[in-house]
Amino acid sequence: MPKKVGMERNFMQKGYVGETYVMAKLMRDFNIASVKVPQQFFSFDLITSNNRRLEVKTALLRKFERKFEKYATSYSDAWEFRRNPKQHREGSSNFVVCLGFQSKDFSDEPRCFIIPTKELRGLSEVIKITAKPKKRMKKKPRYWEYEDRWDLIAEDKS
Repeated sequence: MPKKVGMERNFMQKGYVGETYVMAKLMRDFNIASVKVPQQFFSFDLITSNNRRLEVKTALLRKFERKFEKYATSYSDAWEFRRNPKQHREGSSNFVVCLGFQSKDFSDEPRCFIIPTKELRGLSEVIKITAKPKKRMKKKPRYWEYEDRWDLIAEDKS
């Protein structure tokens, strides 16, 4: 089997990969068109034909170190998504679509989290999502209830 040939992408290219993925997914699976808006005028990335304003965040999987006082060090895999201060304003967007890729060349299917913006009000500019939640946990880690919740964008508001 031939080896996959990929390339690492810079910051801007990561954003384009994410936005393109979201536009294609919405059109293919929900028949919802979306367009990119000029960043100098808007704090969101896409507007959809059903009038949803979307921020699209794209991240690669990273390993985070956690040190415990007097004990050991552990590591956890997570995606980290950043929002700028303009995006924290009330009414700036309806949803933050976080796309977490495992591979540096973006060749895999991303984990998708469609988070209502109101859930992020008053929180940090950084959204951190643990990549591998433990099955024995009683409650899902933060934001996992929004995994693949494309229906939130597609539902009729009227």
